[in-house]
Amino acid sequence: MPHSPRSIALPFLALAGVAGVAALISNGLASPSRHLAWRGSVAAQPSFTVQVERPASREPMPQGHAIEASRPPASDHPAPPIMRLGHTPPPAKPQEVVAAGPIREITGPEAWMAFQSGMPFLDARRSTEFTEGHIAGAWCTPVWESDLDERLISFKAARRPGPEDPIVIYCSGGDCRDSHLLAAKLLNEGYDHLLIYRDGFPDWLAQKHPVEKGRP
Repeated sequence: MPHSPRSIALPFLALAGVAGVAALISNGLASPSRHLAWRGSVAAQPSFTVQVERPASREPMPQGHAIEASRPPASDHPAPPIMRLGHTPPPAKPQEVVAAGPIREITGPEAWMAFQSGMPFLDARRSTEFTEGHIAGAWCTPVWESDLDERLISFKAARRPGPEDPIVIYCSGGDCRDSHLLAAKLLNEGYDHLLIYRDGFPDWLAQKHPVEKGRP
């Protein structure tokens, strides 16, 4: 007698049901990490957060800024000259004493430069003071003595100074006005380069410059 389709499917269904029950029991006894996900369900996914550190934002550097930053700061003061061993700089030349006007006063260092350059010196003090001591090579031209004109004639004949040639005049310095009076006289005679040694003979002695004694 032939079997019906229903009678044939019943044994297979029974076996499938037994297999399913066995699977349920096995899955229930297994650890949670080994549980099988049922078809149609969504498996749980582990959740975690990854933090990424971003560098701080920098503003774009202006063009040419890096070049200027690498330059050394400018100095107001120029760098000193490089001196080589065994090299001696040449001595400075004496400055020429130039009058700003027909009559002007000069300092001790200027008087010394004038002496070194060979300018004539006129001593306006009295002849007795001149005899006691005077600048070496100076002419005795005492402004308060009666023979002043004769002495000036002797000086002009010997040195022949021109109207623009410098002439140094001195007296005792300080409050002494004898050198100014002699300069005014020479100015009236046409000389317009007259230098008055302001501190006079006392300063010359203090600087230990050449001195002579004796009658004019």
